[in-house]
Amino acid sequence: MLVFLLQLYAVYKTHPAIGFDLWVFHHALISKSLNAESAYFSRYQNNILMLLIQHGYLSVVGIKNYWFKLDLLNVILVDSSVLINVLSVFIYNKVYIARVIWIQAISLFFFPMILVPYSDTFILPFVSLELLFFVCIIKSKKVIFTILCSTLLGLVTSFVYFIKPSAIIPVIAIVIMAIIRLRKISKREVLTGSCFLLMLISSYVMIGTFVSTQKYIKISKQDNMPPIHFISIGMSGQKGGYNLESVKMMYKLKSPQQKKEYSIKQIKQTLEKRGPLGYIKFLISKQGYNTANGTFGWLQEGNFLVASSKVHTNVFKQYLYADGKYLSDFRFFAQILWVIALGILLLGFENRGLLENTLRLGIIGGFIFLLLFEGGRSRYMIQFLPMFVVLLTLISFDGITKFKRIFYTVKK
Repeated sequence: MLVFLLQLYAVYKTHPAIGFDLWVFHHALISKSLNAESAYFSRYQNNILMLLIQHGYLSVVGIKNYWFKLDLLNVILVDSSVLINVLSVFIYNKVYIARVIWIQAISLFFFPMILVPYSDTFILPFVSLELLFFVCIIKSKKVIFTILCSTLLGLVTSFVYFIKPSAIIPVIAIVIMAIIRLRKISKREVLTGSCFLLMLISSYVMIGTFVSTQKYIKISKQDNMPPIHFISIGMSGQKGGYNLESVKMMYKLKSPQQKKEYSIKQIKQTLEKRGPLGYIKFLISKQGYNTANGTFGWLQEGNFLVASSKVHTNVFKQYLYADGKYLSDFRFFAQILWVIALGILLLGFENRGLLENTLRLGIIGGFIFLLLFEGGRSRYMIQFLPMFVVLLTLISFDGITKFKRIFYTVKK
């Protein structure tokens, strides 16, 4: 509760304007003319549902103090994810409840992304719900409750897909583990799987129809960026991140077929230039860029936050703003915690329960996705944090024990 209150106070004392994609959202939500913004949302149509939800939210709370109100919504979503994670752990094994509360409280204390109300944080409670429904399915002894949870899992998965497609990776991991562990098909498995698929498909159609028929902003469907474009830029440059040259070319090309052909051509040229060993070396380097930063790339993606800590200065601005006096201290402590967390996850491999292995598979799936698609920035790891937190909670004791053994062995 202290951390929650501290978050609210930090938002109240800061709530800076955010640039890049969020600046387009800002104009689309407060401007009467949406011509420029419609071009952006035509290219990145996965952002339309989030725009409509933010529009509905601001229609209720008012447009005044825009950034403050969106940051408040962001805090609610992030903290909802925390509470859902705690509930998941409690249902799975209440022995771990104190541990997950401590882990979440400490991690929230070093999570500045509450000031960036974008899809990375917006999606967190829904990823947590994916895990919660899976835990309920594992622990449920009543068929009706299992069916209910699998149905809700299908609904949440469809919703997540329209906000951030990569965030369905935990569900893909769940399905793979379910297939691997399936020994005999019973009526329970058939009912559970059928209800999941039925709700997944029906909710996908309903949400897709809602998005495609919305009247708030005009969309040109053929301008949508094809998935292969993000694979192409995921192979480009040193980090496999945002590539301005490729994006500009996508803007120039009109038909979806031309965009696909250009992206395929870029992929072939990149593979020929790097060669097999060069591409493997690139992937190893990119994995580092994807996962290395404990602040999740805070202030390392250009000037997305241009506010100064010297204007109405306070301790939060001094720690979080680019010209803040204590920004380097914040980065140092966040990095220490992230390294410790990764070390525990690496060493706690002996705990091999169904949930633990599913979470490991989901994290590996997240790594693979970021290696294949646009990445090169630790910010993309935020969407997978619920898996990290829950797994860290369940295996932390084993990881710390293993570390002690290694330490004493080396010491002797």
